[in-house]
Formats: sequence, structure tokens, C-alpha cells
Amino acid sequence: MRADKLSPRNLIKSLTEYAAHFLWPQHCPVCGRIAVSHCPECLESAVSLLPAYCVCCGGRYGVECCYGSVPCYSLALHEGEAREFILKLKYRNARDLGLPMGRLMGKALPTSDFDLIVPIPLHKKSARAYNQTELLALGIADVCGATCEAGALGWRADIGTQTGKNLRERMSMPDNALRAAISMLNKRVLLVDDVYTTGGTLRAAKNAVESAGGHVAAALVWTRRIVSAENERTWDAADI
Repeated sequence: MRADKLSPRNLIKSLTEYAAHFLWPQHCPVCGRIAVSHCPECLESAVSLLPAYCVCCGGRYGVECCYGSVPCYSLALHEGEAREFILKLKYRNARDLGLPMGRLMGKALPTSDFDLIVPIPLHKKSARAYNQTELLALGIADVCGATCEAGALGWRADIGTQTGKNLRERMSMPDNALRAAISMLNKRVLLVDDVYTTGGTLRAAKNAVESAGGHVAAALVWTRRIVSAENERTWDAADI
């Protein structure tokens, strides 16, 4: 619509959006609308809950290998628009995406059998100004009504950040890479992360919670990356 046909109110709104886009360029990854990190409808259209899989092995949850494990849920595969949203949140300072993405995760979660929501912590060596997983967890808490305990997990001092590591290095993460607070005792925990790649981080988090006397009821992530652990040619390229 031409500017001379816009009402004064809509004209001011349009000019404000263009000014905001000029100062802080961003757009919705789905429809391309400028001056916004996302459109609510576009964000919802980018995801569809995947079938549950095993936190420990990544295989379909409920088969024999999952004995003693817990289900993990992902809102989408790590591709297309779902991938673009998590990359914007994680690397492009679009922190306002965290809560709405988390609320979508909370709405999609098929279980409410937990007491605490525990996000994977940001590594101390990370240069990121905020923990994107904590923002997701806070959005989930808005929907589910459970408490989000962001400080419940911590990285061991000698464990480096996972960013930039290839698949072989991610798979070699020690089971005791994380430690859990004593507040986990007798609590049912929902673990939250942004992306599931090899499952090493969630396995370490599960071990930490159990070592502190808690119980992991389920895990929830935004996307799941499908990689081939058997094909060594994919290992060096399997990073985010």
C-alpha cells in the first residue's frame, strides 16, 4: 500500500519499523518481515514435535536398549526454518526469541510429570552474553508452571565448551562432565537443551542429577541433529 493511503497511525507504525530495522537489522526467517525477530505464526509453522527417542542412545524410545533411560523430545529436526530460529537465538543476539520458543516447547511437551526444569548451563569459557537454553527453559516454565532452576547444573572446570568441537570430540565427553546441586535430591527433573547432536551433554546432565539423588523424568530440546556416528567422513563436519 502506498504511503499516502496509509492512516497516520499505520504510517507512523511503518516508519517506526523501518527505523528499527535500520538501527538493528533483523527479519523473520520464514516470511521475511523486517524489524522483528519472528512472527508468532511463522515460529509455530517451523516446528512439529518428533517421536520420543532415548536420551542415552538416540534410538527410538521404548525399545530394549532404552531400559533405565528417559525419553527425549525435539520440536523439529535441525534443518530449515527451525534451525534458523535456534541459530538466531544462539549466535545473532536475538534473545527475545528465547521465551516464545520456550513456550512453544512447553505447549508441545506431552508430559508434566516433573518438579523442576533444569537447563544445560553456559560454559564459563563461552563468550556468549546470555544462556539461550536458560531462556528456553524459562519459556517452558511459563507454560508448565514448574520452577526453573538455572543454577542447578555446572560444568567441571577442566571440561571445555562444546562449540566448535567435531562429532568425535562431542562423543568423548566424560559422563561426569557436569555436577548438580544438592537441591536435586528427590526431585523429578526436566532437562532442557537447545540442540541434540550426540546426546553427550544430556547424558552427562542425567548422570549429574542422578548422582545428586534426583531423577530425570524427560528431556526437551528445540531441534535434533541427525548424524552418522558410523561414517567417520561426517565427523569433522558435524558441528553447529
